[in-house]
Amino acid sequence: MKTGVILARLQPIHKGHLALIRKAAEENDEVYVFIGSADKFNQRNPLPISLRMQLANEAIEETFKDEVSKIKVLPLDDLTDESDNSHDWGFYLYSKIVTECKNPCFTIYYSDGFEIITTWFPSFILRNNVSLCLLARGATVDGISATKVRRLIEEDSDALDVYVPKCVLDRRETIKKHIELSKLIK
Repeated sequence: MKTGVILARLQPIHKGHLALIRKAAEENDEVYVFIGSADKFNQRNPLPISLRMQLANEAIEETFKDEVSKIKVLPLDDLTDESDNSHDWGFYLYSKIVTECKNPCFTIYYSDGFEIITTWFPSFILRNNVSLCLLARGATVDGISATKVRRLIEEDSDALDVYVPKCVLDRRETIKKHIELSKLIK
């Protein structure tokens, strides 16, 4: 059984994330979408995990009607802070993934540079258990990022519909309130 893994904060989910999920769904029997920083609430992570999971599940249902059953969305707390790129983080992440997937070998689909993700795992894990598949951020949906999406939401931009699934459009006011609230936290 081939397993694909997506790691993303989904603050909020956008069409770039969906492109990663699509690639993983095309190439694997099962796909696990781990929503990172599930335990964080700050300006970088303004949306609560419950909302992010709800939006992710709705976007997946909207986008992958025939493949929904092979895609599972799960929360993933940080081990420390988001800047931890150590092997401790890699072992924590690897054990979380294997515990859920029941498969010690999988491919991680990622949209940032390999230089970050390769620091997480010792070479023996990368060599034997974890494959990496980079989908360059600039190659999907005009290089979209959740930071850009949040800015468009704050600006009430009409351009938002190009970048996000319908469920995000439908909840833009709720998302905007979370963004505003997160700015009050120091």
